[in-house]
Amino acid sequence: MHGIEYRLQTFIKSSDRNNLIVDASAGLILGVLPGLEDFPQAMHKIMPYVEGVVCSPGQIRKIDGMTKEDAGLLVRVDWHNTLRKAEFVIPVNKPQRVPILSAQEALDLGAEGMVMTFLLGYEEELEASCLHAAVNLALDGKVLGIPLVVEVQASGPRVSQPGKAVELGVSYALEAGADVIIVPYPGSKSLETIGQFVSVPWLLKPTGLDHADPEIKEALNQGARGLWLDHRLFGQSNPIHVIQSFR
Repeated sequence: MHGIEYRLQTFIKSSDRNNLIVDASAGLILGVLPGLEDFPQAMHKIMPYVEGVVCSPGQIRKIDGMTKEDAGLLVRVDWHNTLRKAEFVIPVNKPQRVPILSAQEALDLGAEGMVMTFLLGYEEELEASCLHAAVNLALDGKVLGIPLVVEVQASGPRVSQPGKAVELGVSYALEAGADVIIVPYPGSKSLETIGQFVSVPWLLKPTGLDHADPEIKEALNQGARGLWLDHRLFGQSNPIHVIQSFR
């Protein structure tokens, strides 16, 4: 079995349309987050219940004692500041994205996959850097046998039609060579369009936990392979209960 296919199956089950991946890497951008103060403990609690977890390079080094029954570990290979709101302690003067890991370094950390963000709605230079990074990571990943997961984030100030912007970002990710694409909920019409042209596994990132149930059902009907939850999960009183509610 090809390396990419082998590693993909650790977090995207070949016969399952109910995969659940939790992205816990936002602390890289936002600092320590509620529910993630003790990162290894938080991860070990949820790993038996999900297919994959996303860590920062520093976080992934803190997780040990993994078994084959646990979730696959993915690593964030870039940093950006676009999650920081106006009230953040360090004001964002200019949107930035910085690569922090190569495909080889991700592999050396023991990751089963690489995760990068594709930003849309910002200056052309920033969007172009995302496309360039996606192409290079995908090419390197194919040589090394480690899959690339591209998370589309169409939230820049230049976005006038959010659904169309998500469609564009997904098409860019697909053309760049992504092995998995994370799609923020773009509305019913755009979701249907995306379902018609995406030829790799894709997961839905809901607008929020309160909306996740109807949105994921809609996405699954369009061919999605599961759900992608972010750090907001850990702010809930019982994250495992929330995870089980989507099963």
